[in-house]
Amino acid sequence: MSELIKVFKYDADGIFERDDLIVLEKGEKVPDGYTLIAPPVPSVNPVFNVKTQKWSAGEDASVMDPPPLSEIEKLTQDYADLMLYVAEVEQKTEQTQQDNANLLLSLAEEGVL
Repeated sequence: MSELIKVFKYDADGIFERDDLIVLEKGEKVPDGYTLIAPPVPSVNPVFNVKTQKWSAGEDASVMDPPPLSEIEKLTQDYADLMLYVAEVEQKTEQTQQDNANLLLSLAEEGVL
């Protein structure tokens, strides 16, 4: 009887490559280069130690710096920031105009104007 099993593949240095689904026959062992033990999440490039049957935490994801932005990406981000700012200013302007209209209406209804 065969069974579909989720396994975790690592390379010759023990570095995690991917998770896979494999079919194992009853009593068949997990092939070399694979383990049933899931790597820690989150982790970047965890390493599997065959002797201890444990994964290292790998590199600290919080330490990894994002790649620097290109000039086009910087300009695109600046443009997006400006468009967001303009939209916020327009919204505030519209709200102020609405508030003024409501105030004038209230004054007119009270006979002040």
